Amino acid sequence: MNRIRMRKNYKTSSLIILVVVLIISFTTFFFIWYNTKISPKIVDVAEAKINKFMESFLSMNIGYEILDEDILEDILIINKNDKGEILYVDYNLEKAYLVLDTVSTELEALVENLEQGNFKDISDNNIKANEHGLILELPMFIASDYALVSNLGPKIYIKVNFVGSILTNIKSKITEYGINNALVELYVTIKLSQELISPVTNNENVIEYDVLVASQVINGTVPQLYGGAILEKSAELSIPLE
Repeated sequence: MNRIRMRKNYKTSSLIILVVVLIISFTTFFFIWYNTKISPKIVDVAEAKINKFMESFLSMNIGYEILDEDILEDILIINKNDKGEILYVDYNLEKAYLVLDTVSTELEALVENLEQGNFKDISDNNIKANEHGLILELPMFIASDYALVSNLGPKIYIKVNFVGSILTNIKSKITEYGINNALVELYVTIKLSQELISPVTNNENVIEYDVLVASQVINGTVPQLYGGAILEKSAELSIPLE
């Protein structure tokens, strides 16, 4: 009887060990497969979501209200010929630097609030702001080709860090507007590096976004030589992120 029990116990123990080994092997294989096949898709989805969120965030928080109304008159130097045609556009460097410094400082404060979890108005259910900063919550099968299972699976948490520097520059655009008038628009181009950190990947991407900060209709025309629009860019201003 004792020998029979020992054999049964031995068989049971062997079976348990085999099951454990199979589970570990399967889990390891699945993790490697997931990391090599699915992770790039997850990263693509994460980048698309965070870029869309940041564009909405920037447009809501940076705009006309942070600059003086007469900024166009002070910052742009518009040169015309005797016919009233706009020949070229230049910048008042002192005013341009002041604008870039104002926008960059405001953006730096906004990014700091995001990283401290102080931002509340988030419309995307996959993005959370808490004491750990900006967190992206994505279901494991979100990268699936099948819509029915794309919201299924355990959550994958991706932390968003803002790294490097905030790069800004001014871009002006002058286009024809009615008869003998031109529409002058002033944009601030923002470049911001984001690091996406998850258990299976660490990826960095750069978002570039144009924010309209001022516009005005002036007397003048755009020569056909320019194809109906004149574009100018200033030098970049860089503010490091701590």
